[in-house]
Amino acid sequence: MSTPIYSSDDLYAEILGASHGKFAQVQDRRVVANRAVRYVIGDIDLRSAKRSAQLSPNMYENVYEYAAPTDLKGEKLIDFRRQVNRPTNERWLLVDDVDFDRKKTVSHYRVAVRDENFSKLLMIDGLDTAKSKVLHTCESVTANGTWAATADASNLTVDNDNYITGGGALNFDMATGAATGYIENSTMTQIDLTDYQDKGAIFVWVFIPDYSDAEGDTVTNFILRIGNDTSNYVSRTVTTNNEGATFRDGWNLLRFDLNGATASAGTVAWATVDYLRLTITKSASLAADTDWRVDNFIARIGDIYDVVYYSKYGWQTSALAYIEESTTTTDLLVADTEEIEGIAFKAAELAANELKDYEDVQIQRAEYENWKRNYQASNPSEALKKRRSYGPLPCYRI
Repeated sequence: MSTPIYSSDDLYAEILGASHGKFAQVQDRRVVANRAVRYVIGDIDLRSAKRSAQLSPNMYENVYEYAAPTDLKGEKLIDFRRQVNRPTNERWLLVDDVDFDRKKTVSHYRVAVRDENFSKLLMIDGLDTAKSKVLHTCESVTANGTWAATADASNLTVDNDNYITGGGALNFDMATGAATGYIENSTMTQIDLTDYQDKGAIFVWVFIPDYSDAEGDTVTNFILRIGNDTSNYVSRTVTTNNEGATFRDGWNLLRFDLNGATASAGTVAWATVDYLRLTITKSASLAADTDWRVDNFIARIGDIYDVVYYSKYGWQTSALAYIEESTTTTDLLVADTEEIEGIAFKAAELAANELKDYEDVQIQRAEYENWKRNYQASNPSEALKKRRSYGPLPCYRI
């Protein structure tokens, strides 16, 4: 990673020159400079604002929700790059959230940005090339081994009305007064997970009737055991759903990474896996709830992708950590030589406005707009253009 060459003091000097010394008269230079950086980054897709980060988690088949980079600027996505063996026809289309949700099982290489509860999710539908194996479909209590509900879990049945895939989901109740309950199957059909033990993950859908109550009691975590029997298994605990968000009422997709799973007992023979246990940990005082549901245990190996995007963070600390606001003189401006000029013009305009020199405001604004036209002519945005379509999918003649 290259180190930015301009410090906050360098930017101040540029602004001082552009404003003919008026920048020295403002009440707080850092406030004005931060406002100018935010404005320009929001107004233009700067070349220096392009970032690349590994998608987390990996891109999996039939997994559509992923954590967005915390500094993603709006919906300014540029590309998703498979790190190896990228197909020549992999061209991504940005759509809105509604369009994505309607067609996510029909059309591939589509992405949307979902803003929800003051956080962003990436909705991604890539080509189904990732490797997967179904461990249990959860459509029967006794088919493919026998499931049992233990501890605070009871009344295990099959729900044929509310499920994710196939024809049903396991349904059970959780009691009040204790902290754990689990469902377990130690006699299911053996499956070979040799290829998955170091780089795969186990996914399962869990329906939570009530994640929390008014007193602050919550569901704490889920623990997966996987292996050969109660004496030979590894375990993994998750405290968030697949995309790294807090558990919520309704269906939650959980991901248990096998790499780094705890060897809790014995030694697992990965070629003959036939044991699963899913434990729910909750506040002991969380009220009893009926109709918990579990559906579709599946092992997956994802493809490693980098997401390329425009960042909304215009600064770095001296340790090169990206930040949105400058707070010290050692912070570094994420801008190239021709970009700092535009920021200086905008800061000079903001300074003139603060000083109520409205004639100079117009002059500085014209300077900025002229710089902006020249910059965008030489550096057009690379962001994906959003396609909006609520009608039927288009048909193409091949």
